[in-house]
Amino acid sequence: MKATLSVTGSLVAAAAGFGALVVGVILDPQRACFAYLAAWTYGVTIVMGALILLMIGHAAKASWMVVTRRITEAVVDALPLFLILFIPVAASLRRLYPWAGDVDALDETLRHAILHKRAYLNPAFFIGRTVFYFAVVIAIGALLRHWSKVNDVRPSVEWTRRMRTLSGGGLPVVGLVVSWAAFDWTMSLEPAWRSTIFGLYDFSGGFVGAIALVCVLERGAQVRGGLPVTADHAQALGRVLFAMVIFWAYMAFSQLLIYWIGNIPDEVSFYAARTRGSWSVVTTVLVVGHFVLPFFALLSRPLKRRPAYLAAVGGWMLVMHWVDTYWMILPVQDVAGVRLRWVDAAALVFVGGVSSAWVTLRHRTAAPLPRQVPELSEGVNYEAAL
Repeated sequence: MKATLSVTGSLVAAAAGFGALVVGVILDPQRACFAYLAAWTYGVTIVMGALILLMIGHAAKASWMVVTRRITEAVVDALPLFLILFIPVAASLRRLYPWAGDVDALDETLRHAILHKRAYLNPAFFIGRTVFYFAVVIAIGALLRHWSKVNDVRPSVEWTRRMRTLSGGGLPVVGLVVSWAAFDWTMSLEPAWRSTIFGLYDFSGGFVGAIALVCVLERGAQVRGGLPVTADHAQALGRVLFAMVIFWAYMAFSQLLIYWIGNIPDEVSFYAARTRGSWSVVTTVLVVGHFVLPFFALLSRPLKRRPAYLAAVGGWMLVMHWVDTYWMILPVQDVAGVRLRWVDAAALVFVGGVSSAWVTLRHRTAAPLPRQVPELSEGVNYEAAL
């Protein structure tokens, strides 16, 4: 009953967000397209991060992750949905990406950069690459989910072996897909700027968002009594979140340091746009909110062992991941400064509502815990060493 109400509420929210987004497109189509791209990117990076989290659990044979496996699988199941939600992005390429529009109308520096990359940056190849990225991650996610559910009714060590083999061998492939997708979907908004580390930066943010979402969903499942979550499980998940918060900060600082040392005008344009005017405030919020505060919030072992506390930190990190996504995308459109608009909320509510309903429905198609897996007993009774 509660799940049905949750799905209904999510769909109602999505419908309201969609209606507001349509109005936004009518009033200011350019700004609405950027708002939608930010919301879509926010969601898809979390879902891809969840796939990597699921694969790491299988490859590392992490017994404690058996408790979060079905939650993570349900989030990964949203990958086909985000392929469908990519259609508005594909239809708005000329409004979003300089290389997809009238190149002759651009300034000389930007025009030269685009013409130099013309073989790669063109609408047909861009859409083709996106379809390929989704084909890879959807196939891997679907196989892992299918084998996991089949093992519930026809238990066999073979299914576990397949999941571990695919995860271990597929992680480098998914890592490359996520990196190249970041280059295409986000970095190519500014084709005159480039960063070889940008894929890692974008991936780390999405991975933090995925872990944070699992923290929130795990607590929700515990409250409903559908998941045997203990303080040890919370501590293990909190350790992973803590490590990835540090990794995100390391990637962000490394990218900044490299360009600050070089101090070449074309190469610092990304940071110049985000450290002037009101965008500098958002940059400060990211430093404090995405790293400093969660770093100290997750230091304490006793606090990490509280699922409710960890869920609150996870909720905060989900907000910060949206700020990070907004910070990467919107300065391209709102050059003069931050210009929060109601259409940003509309796009986020639409994408969030649809994906929440989808994940809830997919989660209901399998048992809360995977059955007959070798690590089930050890995972349920997991005890954290430190």
